[in-house]
Amino acid sequence: MQPIAFVDLETTGATASIDRITEIGIVEVDADGSVREWQQLVNPQIRIPPFIENLTGISNAMVATAPTFASVADDTLQRLRGRTFIAHNARFDYGFLKNEFKRIGIDFRAPVLCTVKLSRALYPSHTRHSLDALIERHALHAEARHRALADAQLIHQFWEKLHVDRDSAEIADAIAEQNPPRTLPPQLDPGLADELPETPGVFVLHDGDDRVLWISKAGNIARQVFQHFAAKPRTTRDRDAHARVRRISWIETAGELGARLQEARLRRASPPALQRPRRPADVGPPPRWPFAGPAALRELSTLHLIDQWRYLGTAETPDAVPVLLAAERPPFDADIYAILSKYADQLTPL
Repeated sequence: MQPIAFVDLETTGATASIDRITEIGIVEVDADGSVREWQQLVNPQIRIPPFIENLTGISNAMVATAPTFASVADDTLQRLRGRTFIAHNARFDYGFLKNEFKRIGIDFRAPVLCTVKLSRALYPSHTRHSLDALIERHALHAEARHRALADAQLIHQFWEKLHVDRDSAEIADAIAEQNPPRTLPPQLDPGLADELPETPGVFVLHDGDDRVLWISKAGNIARQVFQHFAAKPRTTRDRDAHARVRRISWIETAGELGARLQEARLRRASPPALQRPRRPADVGPPPRWPFAGPAALRELSTLHLIDQWRYLGTAETPDAVPVLLAAERPPFDADIYAILSKYADQLTPL
């Protein structure tokens, strides 16, 4: 058995780039089955909102004298190094730790497994896969729900339950689906495999003259790039792209909406072969805009700026907003409109 770390974090909120960790819980399982547990309160250096205090039971007073993440980073890293990182909704916990390590100049990477995805794959007849649903369904025992170590213990219990309920081959297949082979064409630098971000966004394949061969949005850029090259090419264009690719670029986004907007914008500026067929609205007047001026559409900590259904860009900081608003307006794009129109009720005028 490979060494494993079952991880849970408590945080001040849901956005890794802004919010901070308040507690870390890790259950280490060694190759010989030995188990160690560790729990650490962390001073987030920002206030914990009342809602989060009520949810987790971790108050501002409790973390006031706790060490900062920088003070416990080495200890945390030693407990995670060389282990598969397993968490429930792993993108959340892994993303927070990556951001905390990044703030102190450490590039943290680990193989990741998500028990939400494992539950969906191995118990497809069930519709709910939250940790509370797993507690109820599998009779897991929680000492203190929403505290880091207790939730890490629950994930460990679920992992053990999997190996009782399911055949090892089924589990291996579900794990392989989450972590495809890190396959890249031989003409690319193999070090690129460690640089690809495990975040939503868009990736672009370029040839030796930097011409665009392929554009694709992704929920996880690294995973989708590996899946792209691991899959057998289905068309001549796919085989051509695999053979000619010499560089991969990417744009990270806060979530799916940003990835869809960036993909649509890149495709419209790409060679005709990569553009989708023009929508009828491309040749007619733009639909009515419901505001007197620009509007914003929030996605996590970012703002997508829109004017007359034209996508102006995404502001990751408040300082970027006036810059984008002052820039020249792009032409109306019906593909962009088709995406944004589904979020019309979430637009906020500026």
